[in-house]
Amino acid sequence: MTAEQFRELFDASPKSIFYKKRIIEHIIDEGSDTLPNLSKHLEVSVPTASKMVSEMVDTGLLENHGKLETSGGRHPFLYGLNPNNCYFLGVDFTNDKMNLVLVNFSGEQLREEMNTPFKFENTPECLDNLCTEVNRFIDSGDPKDRARIVSVGINIFGRLNPETGYSYTYFNFSEVPLGKVLSQKIGLNTFIDNDSRAAAFGEYVMNDDEVGKNMLFLNVSWGLGLGIIVDGKPYAGKSGFSGEFGHIHAYENEVLCHCGKKGCLETEASGSALHRKFIDRVLAGGTSSLVDPAENYTREDLEKMISVHDIIEAAVHEDLLCIEIIEEVGQNLGMHIASLINVFNPNTVIIGGTLARAGDYLLQPLKGAIRKYSLNMVNHDTKLRTSLLMLYAGVMGACMLARKKAIAQL
Repeated sequence: MTAEQFRELFDASPKSIFYKKRIIEHIIDEGSDTLPNLSKHLEVSVPTASKMVSEMVDTGLLENHGKLETSGGRHPFLYGLNPNNCYFLGVDFTNDKMNLVLVNFSGEQLREEMNTPFKFENTPECLDNLCTEVNRFIDSGDPKDRARIVSVGINIFGRLNPETGYSYTYFNFSEVPLGKVLSQKIGLNTFIDNDSRAAAFGEYVMNDDEVGKNMLFLNVSWGLGLGIIVDGKPYAGKSGFSGEFGHIHAYENEVLCHCGKKGCLETEASGSALHRKFIDRVLAGGTSSLVDPAENYTREDLEKMISVHDIIEAAVHEDLLCIEIIEEVGQNLGMHIASLINVFNPNTVIIGGTLARAGDYLLQPLKGAIRKYSLNMVNHDTKLRTSLLMLYAGVMGACMLARKKAIAQL
C-alpha cells in the first residue's frame, strides 16, 4: 500500500484527516471506544463523530466491535481498529543477526523471522543486502502482504535524524537521505530510527500499563544506548541524537571507545567492556570454565573464541569469574543510572539488550549502586526491571514507530 493509498483511506479533506487521525491515535492509545466518548475526545457533536466513524468503517480503517455491556439503559457500540486492512513491517539488528516482524493495524504479529544471520557493516554491499533480505521476507509470505504494507520501520545504530531520514553513522553514502534510499530500494514507504529509541517505544507500547508514561530504556548490548519516553512519546531531541548515554565521559581509564574518544561510560559498562574485561582477567591468570588452563591463549585467540553470550551463559551456570565481571559492570552502570533517575524521575527504568539476560547477576549490583548514588525519595519513586520483550523490543518498536509515523505523515 502506498502512502497515497493510505491517505485516501482517511479522505482528502485536511479537516477530515485531522479528526480521523485523532480517532485512530485515541483508539491506539486507549483501545476500542464508543461514539459518545470519541465525540468528547474530539470536542465535536455525536452526529459529527458518528459520520466520521461511519466513513472510516466504510474504508476499512475501523470496525464495529459490538455493544458495550452496561448496567442499564442503551448499550452503545464499540468501535476499534480493523486489523486486516493495513500492515507494518519492523526490522532490527544486532551485530550479526537480523530480526523481522510483520504486524497488522492492531499491532498483532502476523509473521516473524528472528535471528537471521546478517553481518551489519557500513558498506554499500551491506545496505543492498539489507534491502534484499527485507524484500525476500515480504515476498516469502502471502502474495497480498506487500499490497497491505503501509510502511516499514528499520532500526539503525548510531546517530540519525528520524525526521529528515538522514543517518550520520551508517550508510551515509550520498546526499540523499537514507530513509528515501531505503524506500526506493524496498519499494515501500520506509522510516529509520535509532535502535535504542525504537526498543524503548516497543517496550512502552506493548506494556504501557506496566511501565508508565515516563520511561528510560537502557540498551546494554555490545554498546550502551538509552531510549527515552516522555509522556508516552519517544524523545529524540533537536536533531534526533538524544540517548547517547554510553558516550558521556565517565572514566580516566585511557580505554579507546569506538566513537574515537577515551573514558566513555561504554568502556566500563557494556557488552564490549564485559568482553574486554574477561579477556584481560584470563590473560592475567584468571580461571574460567570457558577456557582451558593448559592452553597458552593470545588476546586474538580469546577474542575469536569467546562471545558476550558465552560469558553470560557461563555466569548463569555459576562461573565465578564471569559472575564477578558482570557484577562489576552492573555497579558501574548503576552508578550512572542513579544520575538519570535524579534527572528524569521516571516511572520505570528498563534494562534491555544482551546483558539483560544475565538477570539478577546484573540487576543486584546495579540496584545497590542506584540506592547508593541516587536520592532516596527519587529512586523509591522509580521501578527497575529487565525488559519484558527482550529480543522483540527493538523489532516491535520498529513496527510501532512505522505505524505512528505513517499516521503522523498524513
